[in-house]
Amino acid sequence: MAMTCKKWAITAILSTCMLLVGLGSVTICIDPYFHYHAPLQGLEYPISNERYQNDGIIRHFPYNAIITGTSMTENFKASELDSLFHVNSIKVPFSGGGHKEINAALKRAVFENPDITYIVRGLDDGMLLQDKDWVRYDSYPDYLYDDFLPNDVNYILNKEIFHASLYVLTYTKSGGKTTNFDEYANWMHLVDFGKEAIESLYKRPGKGNLLEFTKEDKQMVTENIRQNVTELIASHPNITFYLFFPPYSIYTWDSWNQSGNIERQLAAQKLEIELLLEYENVKLFSFFQNYEMICNPDNYKDHSHYSETINSQILQWMKQGDYQLTKENYLDYYNEIHDFYRNYDYESLFLP
Repeated sequence: MAMTCKKWAITAILSTCMLLVGLGSVTICIDPYFHYHAPLQGLEYPISNERYQNDGIIRHFPYNAIITGTSMTENFKASELDSLFHVNSIKVPFSGGGHKEINAALKRAVFENPDITYIVRGLDDGMLLQDKDWVRYDSYPDYLYDDFLPNDVNYILNKEIFHASLYVLTYTKSGGKTTNFDEYANWMHLVDFGKEAIESLYKRPGKGNLLEFTKEDKQMVTENIRQNVTELIASHPNITFYLFFPPYSIYTWDSWNQSGNIERQLAAQKLEIELLLEYENVKLFSFFQNYEMICNPDNYKDHSHYSETINSQILQWMKQGDYQLTKENYLDYYNEIHDFYRNYDYESLFLP
C-alpha cells in the first residue's frame, strides 16, 4: 500500500513537472512580450501592453532611432520619423511615466543597441517638479526588466502570459497582423476632441496663492534632469537627442494659473532649458509660442492631450528646425511665453 502511494506521488509530481515544462515551453517559444526574441516568422503579434512589451521591443527589434515619452508620444507615427530622418525607428511610450522610468528604458536601449543615431523624447513639464526617483507605479513587472534568470519563472509559468501566447496563435489564424509602430498605443480614433470634450473632463482648481520657485525646487529640477536626462546625453555624444516639451493646451496653463503654480512651472522650464542646452548633441524644441494651436480646443481631447495631427507636425518642425531653442534665443522665448501665459484672460475660456 505504501509503495502504491509512493508511486502515485512520484507519478503526480512528474506529471505536474511535465505539464509545467509544456506550458513554459509554449510561452518561451511564442514569447508574446518579446522577453527572449523578436516576433517569430509566420506568427502575428498584437502589441498593446506598454510596460510588458516595451522592454522586449527595445532589446530584440531592429532599429536605429527611438520615439519615447509619456502618453503625449503615443500618437506619433514611426513611419513619419523614418521618412523624414531616413531611419528605422521604434515607438515605446510609457503612459504616465516619470523621467526616471523613461530614462531607464533609454539606458537599456543604448546598452543593447550600438546603432542608435536619433532619440526623440518628450519631456513633460508635468513631470518636471518631481523627485528624481519618483515613479508612478508601485507594482511593476520587474522580472521582464532585470537580467536575473530565476525571476523568469514569473514569466514562463504565468497563466495570463500563457493565455497571451495562445492568443498570438488565434490572432494569427484570424488574419491579424503584427501591430506596427504607427498603430501601437495610438488612441486618436477612440476619443472626441474640442471644447465640450475638454470641459467634460477638466476639473478646474480653486484659486490659490502664487507660489515661488524655491531653492528646494531648483535643486529638485536640477537633480531630476541631470540624473534622468542629461547623464545619458553626456555619455552618448554620438546620439542626437531631439527633445521637446509636449504642447499642453491653454487649459493646462489655466490649471497652473489657478493653483498658483504658473510661476514655478515657468521658472522650472527655464532652468531645464539651461541644463539641456549645455550639450551639443541636444536639439531642444518648445511649441508654446504657437498660441493659435495651444488655444484651439479642437486640437485636444482633454486639457493636455493633443491629436496625432500635432504629433505629425512636431516631427516636421523638428526636421525643419522650427521652434528650436538655442542659447541665443531661449531668453526671448521665455520672456515671451511668460508674458503671454501670465496675462492671458483665462476666464474667457469658460464663457458660454
